[in-house]
Amino acid sequence: MPWTWNLHPREFMPQRDLKKYPIWFTDFSHSYPSWTPLFNWMWCYALYHGEVYAINETWLPTIRSSELRTLDGCSLDSSIRIPDEAEIKQREANFRKFIMEDYAPNWDGILSDLRSEIAGLSIKFRKYNYDEATQYELYKIFREAIQYLYRMWETHFYLIYPMFNAYWCCAEIVEEYTGMKELSPPWHRLIRGYDNELFAQDRALWELRTRALELKTADVFQSNAASDVIPALKKTVPGREWVETALHEFLFDKGYGWRAPRMMEFINPVWWEDPTPVVAHIQQYLSLSTDANEPFPLDKIRPRLVEERETLTRELIEKVKAAHYPDMDWFLALLSVSQRTSSFSEGHDVVWEQGTFSTFRYCVRKIGERLVRAGTMESPDDMFFFIPDELELFIACPEAYDLREIVAERRKNWIAQKEYKSRPAIISARKMTPEEINAHHVAVHDPMITKISTGEYAPPRPETGAICFGNCGSPSGVTEGRARMVVHEPDVYQVQPGDIMVCPAMSSGWTPVLPLIKGIVTNGGGALGHACVVGREYDIPVVSQTNNATMVIKDGERIRVDADQGLVFRV
Repeated sequence: MPWTWNLHPREFMPQRDLKKYPIWFTDFSHSYPSWTPLFNWMWCYALYHGEVYAINETWLPTIRSSELRTLDGCSLDSSIRIPDEAEIKQREANFRKFIMEDYAPNWDGILSDLRSEIAGLSIKFRKYNYDEATQYELYKIFREAIQYLYRMWETHFYLIYPMFNAYWCCAEIVEEYTGMKELSPPWHRLIRGYDNELFAQDRALWELRTRALELKTADVFQSNAASDVIPALKKTVPGREWVETALHEFLFDKGYGWRAPRMMEFINPVWWEDPTPVVAHIQQYLSLSTDANEPFPLDKIRPRLVEERETLTRELIEKVKAAHYPDMDWFLALLSVSQRTSSFSEGHDVVWEQGTFSTFRYCVRKIGERLVRAGTMESPDDMFFFIPDELELFIACPEAYDLREIVAERRKNWIAQKEYKSRPAIISARKMTPEEINAHHVAVHDPMITKISTGEYAPPRPETGAICFGNCGSPSGVTEGRARMVVHEPDVYQVQPGDIMVCPAMSSGWTPVLPLIKGIVTNGGGALGHACVVGREYDIPVVSQTNNATMVIKDGERIRVDADQGLVFRV
């Protein structure tokens, strides 16, 4: 037997964790498929610290933190309400002051300063001379990299938690004073019509496809497997120009190479290491259109959404005012913050998750190369099967350890966990109805869990004849198409024009395929989850938080999605 130990004490223990917390939610939005141990540790420790830091620095009223546990490589989320109502009342006053005096009026400056800080830290770790460093210097830079993760999550949640709580407060005021519900089509139309940095990357991908058409190399993309396209292109003068000029500029000059197919992991190669995903997405775009003059599809959609949003915003403000809401300054501050959610929710990934995780991967693998030479492990990727407390031992004294057996065991477990496709959406001490779950959400008022990871639970409506029951995630009516099951990253490249993506939750790393698909159906995710945000911007139907779509719908079957009603039918 290989030597082993428990990874850390934040592994889920029902006898401990169900005593105080009535329910735990599987985080389909981020931890599906299962993570490697290093990323799992980072989520349970560095991310958790970021939540505690931001929630209390910005005075969220009802919680002191979200709680995190890990079960077989996936995250479980929960939270409980602060029991002291006097403390909540004081925190409410402090939160209001923070939003009105600091956050809302200074948003652009806060975002710019923190973005520059994290981007600067990323550059440091990308340019560090790992090859010339001593073993002790590698030990020190690794410890600095761990603190880099902690700081990333501090700044990440400092921006997100107050924004999403303000969004929730705004939605509550709107429902009380106008009757408009958060998950209704009119509300979704109020918060869309924005660009973001991920869409900018996708637009640059489209331009790579256009350049391939201009150089008359599209046939090379269309007649080869994605992994064979670049070697085939290098055999011709126009092909070499595409690889050496257009692709190089995209990956390195513009910096888009620091993106991975799955943002929420360390083990996946980034685009500059392996540009096969870039090629695969260009192949998908060529299957959609071979007109070199065709604009990026999103650019044709947004002007209409912007005009619609601006009209609805003016009408909403007048309705709230006419209903005699007592503090319009507070409402307008909340509304201005709420309407930033769509752009920021996806756009921040470029510097925060995407930029930080790919940089940390680079740092860890460069150190891993030294451990491979010392005989400690066989591959730099073996580093991702250990947590920092373990890695510090191995980096300081690599000659003292032979990790091959334990790596093999942990890799085997990880692969087995990745294939498990029917995880329960919730774990609770007793069976709970959708109404009870939603009452828990409202009482706790944790915006990360309710608005991103999980969302409101929709009761079954068997009388409709639907096979899945969820929420309206994008106000785009009804569509029909072939169900395309997307669970693992390679599944993304099988998406064809006209497909409806069915997934545990939408990953922000999958945005390049949005021009192809007709709709999205998810197991989990709230109104500010990735599927709802990007689906709204592309004006495609989204049904979110069905709990069981990937278990009920079969890959390849034809389905009808009624987004406005939150229903999915088998055709």
